[in-house]
Order: sequence, then C-alpha cells, then structure tokens
Amino acid sequence: MRTFVPDSVESILVLRLYFVGDVLLATPVLASLRAAFPSARIDVMIKRRASDVLAENPDVDDVIVYDGVASYHSPFWLGRLATRLRRAHYDLVVDLTGDHRSSLLMAAAGPGFRVGVNHAGLGFLLDRRIPYMAEGHIVDHLLKSVESLGVIPEVRTPVLRLRQDELAESASLIAAAGIDPARPFVALSPGANWVYRRWPADRFGALASRVREEMGVPSVVLGSRADIEIAHSAAAASGGAGVSIAGDTSIRTLAGVASQAAVFVGNDSGPLHIAASLGTPVVGLFGPNTPDRYAPRGAESRVIWRRPSCSPCSQKRCRRPGEPCMLEITVDEVLDAVRSLLGSKEGM
Repeated sequence: MRTFVPDSVESILVLRLYFVGDVLLATPVLASLRAAFPSARIDVMIKRRASDVLAENPDVDDVIVYDGVASYHSPFWLGRLATRLRRAHYDLVVDLTGDHRSSLLMAAAGPGFRVGVNHAGLGFLLDRRIPYMAEGHIVDHLLKSVESLGVIPEVRTPVLRLRQDELAESASLIAAAGIDPARPFVALSPGANWVYRRWPADRFGALASRVREEMGVPSVVLGSRADIEIAHSAAAASGGAGVSIAGDTSIRTLAGVASQAAVFVGNDSGPLHIAASLGTPVVGLFGPNTPDRYAPRGAESRVIWRRPSCSPCSQKRCRRPGEPCMLEITVDEVLDAVRSLLGSKEGM
C-alpha cells in the first residue's frame, strides 16, 4: 500500500458522475480539500446536467464534463478523455462515484494517490478505500474520503453560490408570473428523476390552494423541462393559487427562485437540496429513500416520511404497486409543516 504524502499534492481530481443533488451534496468534500490544500488545483468531473451546480464555487478550478448521454459508448471519446486526464498528472484522485466508468477513468488519470468509494469490484485500483457506511448521512459518508487522508472537515453543509444578476433574473421570472417577489410565496417542486419519489401533482395543487386560502400566500411551481407536464398539472389543480414556471428556469435561476421563497416544498430530489443549501426553510417529502441518509442540510427543515418497511428500495419498480409509499403522505400534514415554517418567519 502506498503512503500518502500531503506535501506532494499540487493537483487534485474529484469524480462525481451523478445527478444535480448528488453533486451538491459532495461540495463539503471540495471545501475540505480546498482548506487542506489551498494552493492545489482542484478539478471536478461531473455529468453535463449537473455542471451549473459548481458555477461560482471557489473550491473548484475547472469542471470536466462527462457527457455520458451521447458519448458513453464511444471508445474514441473515452480515449480522448483518458488522455486528457493522464496529461494533467493529478497527484490525488478522489472517486466519489465508485462505478466501473469512474474507476477506469480514475486509473486512466495516472499514478496519483487514489482514494474513494467502490461499488464495482475494482477496489484494487484504490490506494485507500472508503468503507461503506450503511447508516448516517451521505455527506458524512462522502467526507470519509478526506478524513482518510487526515483532513478534518470544517464544513458539512452543501454550498451553492449565486450571483446578483442571477437573483435579479429570478426575481423577474417571479414577477412575470404575477407574483410579487418582495412578498412571501411558497415554492413547490413536484418533479423527481425517479417516478416513485413523486408526490402526486394534484396534492401539490391542493396544498397550494389551501396555503393561499388559509395563509394568504401564493405558490410558484418549479421544475425543469422534463417536469413541465407534472408542474402544469399541479398548477391546474391549485385553482389559481399556484403558477407554473417549470421549463423557464435553468438550474441557476431555479435556485434563485428557491432562495427567495418563504418556504420550499419538494420531493427527495436535487431542487430540495438546492433550496436548503441556500438557507430557505424546506419541507422534504420522502418515500423510497431514507431521510436518515438524504435529509436536506443547510436550513430549517421538516421531513415527512412514513418509514415503509421496503425503504430504501431500488426505485426501479414498486413492491407495493397498489399502495406506493408517497401516497401515504397527506395534504394536511404537509400543510402543517408549511404553516410551522411560515409561522417561524418574522412578520408571518
């Protein structure tokens, strides 16, 4: 086993080839590496769809885009990427993905010291393996990578930074939807990459209706282009209490809208973690995943989870198709959570 020499680290590569929320939850690792190796170059390889998460992040020098959608099976493209990594001569490689593709790309990066998770049976490529942490939060699990190097993390909260022009653009989107961004509003996020994580659109709509009726607060429904249908369904079910701007925002402007909301309500997905990282009080709706591992960090939160016996699950199919776990969450209990967070804010 090779010995790690901290003084030799002048360049670092971090691999996190997952989705938006996964990349955001890895930012404490980047902050810890920057604090431990302030003069080192830190490059991060992530999927294209998550690249906006690391914009304006002072702990990152360069983002290397892994465009797995179009080029994953292209030996020519992978060969060029491997050559680029090898020429960079990274002194330290931290693999926070641990599958076959990241393990092989890590090996292609050359002889630098390698630390990381391993889920693909390629742990022999690592100089230091992070043991799987079956319990506890995913952020703490990922931080085991830097702790194994003798680094004591000072940050355990995800970070996303926005520019003033992005906040101004987000406020303009809110105003264009007919809602005053200077007054309290609730942001709703009914989408999720996995269908079994989604609370029904009509319940989001019913929630918006009751929030306006009982508290006088309107709602903005957020989402990507892939979420347009479910977001519009939620807005339609709200009786005019909620308006959808799904598809009109980038990750950055979605974050800007979320940062200006009085409360954010969302499924277990990237936007939930974005809102929490920006300090917005959040209500997280969980089912297939356990909040013990993926609860939002960074802001006051309420998590609603029925703790079904089959959770966590693969999310590829439901073991209880007649009674999926997200249907067990009622509008009343989400409304109570929103009410408690609105009530904790000054002036409400």
